[in-house]
Amino acid sequence: MKSVLRKSGGFVMAILMGALICSISASAVGPVLYTTLGPNGQYDPYSGYVVGGSNHQVMAAPFTFSAGATVGDVVLALGHLGGTSNNPVDVYIESDNGGLPGTIIASLTQVGTIPPWLGNAWSLVTFNCSGVQCTLGAGSYWLVVFEPDAYSGQGWNYAYRDQMGNMAAKQNGGPEGGFHLFWGPEGAFRIDGASGTTP
Repeated sequence: MKSVLRKSGGFVMAILMGALICSISASAVGPVLYTTLGPNGQYDPYSGYVVGGSNHQVMAAPFTFSAGATVGDVVLALGHLGGTSNNPVDVYIESDNGGLPGTIIASLTQVGTIPPWLGNAWSLVTFNCSGVQCTLGAGSYWLVVFEPDAYSGQGWNYAYRDQMGNMAAKQNGGPEGGFHLFWGPEGAFRIDGASGTTP
């Protein structure tokens, strides 16, 4: 059901120079509202999920706010796997529909480009959220990562220490509907905002 990057899998991240865990951090917009990153923005640089690729996989991770919050940006651990282009990835905040991603609430804007996954170019990529749709009430939501180019692929790294939780995936189609829930390593991301509570 899900495409996974692993040391023994199809995409091998063989050129890893430097630290075992990446600690490049992007500037935050306000306090951290939710995170699966470790100290100093750490995550697992060796493994992750494929977004896009030959099966046009879409990935989603849940998050919950215990109080209302205004999202300023979302920071994801991403690497470009190749393809016809390195166009911006589409990232959305979606409603929760019975424990699965529902409908799009907010569309986020990518800042800069996604570095290559191979070649020791690790980075955290920032996606800005602006407008009234970025103000969310207390409750459960989904962060959805969608590669619109069917011939390109991105790698979404696993969370710090491969912490486990619910994830959702689908193959083919757009960013809404048709997701399947599974238990696995969480995607590495952080949500910053103007107000709210820490997880």
